[in-house]
Amino acid sequence: MQGSVGMACQLFRVTPEAATETQPQIHPSGPVLVFDGRLDNREELLAILKEGAQVSTESPDPALVLAAYDAFGDRLPEWLTGDFALGIFDPIRRQLLLARDSLGVRPLYYYCTRETFLFASEVKALLAHPRVSARPNHAHLAGLLLRGPAHDHQGLTFFAGVVSLLPAHVAILTSQGLVTRRYWDFDPTRQLRLRSFRECAEAFRHHFEQAVRRRLRSAFPVAVSVSGGLDSSSILCLAETLRRRGAERHPALMGVSYTSADGSLSDERAFLLEIERDYGITIERVPVGLGLLNGAREALWHIEAPFLDTQWTTTTTFLQTVRRLGARVLLTGHWGDQVLFDQAYLIDLVRRMAWGEARRHLQEYPRWFIEADPRYYRRRFFRELVRSHVPDLIVPLLRGLRATLAPGRQDRPWYTKAFWRCARPSLAKGSPIAGPFPTAHARSLYQTFRSRHEVLSMEFNNKVAAMHGLETTFPFLDRDLISVLMVIPGEMQTWKGVPKAILRDAMRGVLPEAIVGRDWKGDMSHLINGGMEQDYPHLVSCLEEGRRAVQWGYVKGDVMREALMRLKDQVRDPNGGATWRLLDLLGLELWLQVFFGEETREKESVAYGLAC
Repeated sequence: MQGSVGMACQLFRVTPEAATETQPQIHPSGPVLVFDGRLDNREELLAILKEGAQVSTESPDPALVLAAYDAFGDRLPEWLTGDFALGIFDPIRRQLLLARDSLGVRPLYYYCTRETFLFASEVKALLAHPRVSARPNHAHLAGLLLRGPAHDHQGLTFFAGVVSLLPAHVAILTSQGLVTRRYWDFDPTRQLRLRSFRECAEAFRHHFEQAVRRRLRSAFPVAVSVSGGLDSSSILCLAETLRRRGAERHPALMGVSYTSADGSLSDERAFLLEIERDYGITIERVPVGLGLLNGAREALWHIEAPFLDTQWTTTTTFLQTVRRLGARVLLTGHWGDQVLFDQAYLIDLVRRMAWGEARRHLQEYPRWFIEADPRYYRRRFFRELVRSHVPDLIVPLLRGLRATLAPGRQDRPWYTKAFWRCARPSLAKGSPIAGPFPTAHARSLYQTFRSRHEVLSMEFNNKVAAMHGLETTFPFLDRDLISVLMVIPGEMQTWKGVPKAILRDAMRGVLPEAIVGRDWKGDMSHLINGGMEQDYPHLVSCLEEGRRAVQWGYVKGDVMREALMRLKDQVRDPNGGATWRLLDLLGLELWLQVFFGEETREKESVAYGLAC
């Protein structure tokens, strides 16, 4: 490694210890650190580090990280727990070390050539460098929009040449080159000696409480996004319980909620009133608004991916409200459904010949989802049962067949053959998930949190919050909590077929009983479809006038125009199929408009159809 080195960091100063923080942080022996994140194992690190490390309970997180690097060297990331992205340049060893947290909550990107290595928390920072040419990654775009395997991550981004460091990975750059490796992973073979549902619920309660407490460390008020649903209400009520138990250790707490029209399918005010009555608090209300396109280009600039928030107007108002109330940290219940209600455990019951128990669970589900089609969960079960018994040897053949037949699909006829061809390698790939999974339940949870879709969603949430000067944190994305749930049998988590039974039981005495026994979920689809209907003329205008997707060769303009006329009357479909397909198309178009001008496309020296 030769030449100049530059490092910079924009400080946010969220935690109490961050008041004295300076970055880049320089160790007396020479290493220089930039750090974005939150450490959850400060006490353990302080106990392990020697007295000569010159750190204390008042030291900011970066100081502890740098002291740990001095003690553990390249093994540093193995000793860190929390949400983080970091870079350390060691002038003595002439190396740069990058690391990302175990789930990928904090983004970290890099760009590498023979002459230049750049890294940053946002792609825009890399694109600003004169040696980086902004070009779309055709294959990755096609794989995403045409529904390639969710687990085919590989660190690809939507920008050619820009790589996302994978979660739980470290990258080390030296004069010999760049090497990446995984530094941590879940252990689904771990065993817990829990003999009853009650013991399982107590173990869950312990780790869930720890997950919430970790995310309350702030020098400012902490906000909780609460809908009245089981997941978010559990976080708010447990956080308030912890605050009252140790007010001197926890900051002020506030609940903030979206509110829909009275009597609508998404109206959950009755449950908010239950929380306010039980805890004597007031939850701030933010009215839900329609509108998909207001500020959409600004959102895509910050998100850096072709995704549109279906309720961007409401999201913006909500986050502005949280910031105005003085909070810097926002806790949400995102990923509660994925963590706590995965049907794969039914496959385990079948494999143990417990057909009767599996049937009873399937019969119980509709009683807790009274708004859903009772046949949905049965169909999903049989589909997963068949999939789980397909021999691994023929999976690539089936995927290859799907990839070959994909261009004939009629639900997205506007994409060109060349674009489908770009997606073919991704569509044909099998899942790279391997390893000793003792249960289908453990494998399914592992796949969820190692999928590119979930990592992209984490990055999305991180960047949207950063737009408004906030850090969004997710108690259900606590790696210790997920590790425990991976080894607690699924039938214990969904005890007697009751969805999220383990959470309901663990939160008794904390949650209002009306929420513990809640048997329906708020349905926002009417708002999404309503927003699409309201903005449809603007959507058509954006697609027909911009035509950037047509110019890049992704979309057939005449077919798109015909489809837009035909789909206008379908956006009110309760299933929302047309709405989601159109949002994908619009997200692609606006993203191309935001990041790639006409001059970028003209610089492409290779014909598009051959460049994938």
